[in-house]
Amino acid sequence: MKKAERRKMILEQLQKTGSMTIKDLEHVFHVSGETIRTDIHSLISQSLVIKEHGKIRINHAFKEMPLAYRSSERMQSKRSLAVRAFKEIKNGQIVYIDGGSTTLSGIEALQTKSGITVVTDSFPIAQRCLDLKIKTIILGGEIDCIEQRTNSYFAIRMLENIHIDLAVLGTLGVQGTDGFTTLHPNGIALLRTVLQQTDQIIVLCDSNRFKEHASYIYARFREIDMLITRPLTNDQRKIFSAIPSVVEVG
Repeated sequence: MKKAERRKMILEQLQKTGSMTIKDLEHVFHVSGETIRTDIHSLISQSLVIKEHGKIRINHAFKEMPLAYRSSERMQSKRSLAVRAFKEIKNGQIVYIDGGSTTLSGIEALQTKSGITVVTDSFPIAQRCLDLKIKTIILGGEIDCIEQRTNSYFAIRMLENIHIDLAVLGTLGVQGTDGFTTLHPNGIALLRTVLQQTDQIIVLCDSNRFKEHASYIYARFREIDMLITRPLTNDQRKIFSAIPSVVEVG
């Protein structure tokens, strides 16, 4: 088992149990105490777990698995949503791409476009675009080492000086809300600026988001132009009725 996969599974195990000792984790993963301690040290250095009273627990400041540990989840489903969204991009456009595992999974589809410029706050998105030789603008400011992105005052000031043709955004959860959400309140200002600077807004929403809750709404359903999602039930279609275009990807 690769280190990243095991560390992801450790996080998932701690989410289920609340807390565990090093010895508990040894038994679960059938590896040495030294291996588990190395994994835990890495997770502590990323502020993902906390060690207290001889046990390891999740740092509850994080409500979602970090990008590095979730990018392999539901990969085919995510990629199909991203690829469908990127079909809306026209040659020569300036495009904002939100950071996240869903948008990242389909970046290769941008190779079919010519003369586009990608604007992003995500270092993984920017790196993938550079690998594909796509003109890229990364927004500046303080870097969130967990999400590998910027969302500070400086990023917003840069964004205010860029006219964007199309933006592809994600969402944390939609359960119990009338809009699309983000993990942290300090991300709202950046995403609101994206809405103000952009002609066409597309949001991607995988089916697992329908059952997830989040506190911070960055856009009401009526404020976006297109939702790209998995096949919906009739009740779910009613929820999204304010959105002009809803595309269901089978």
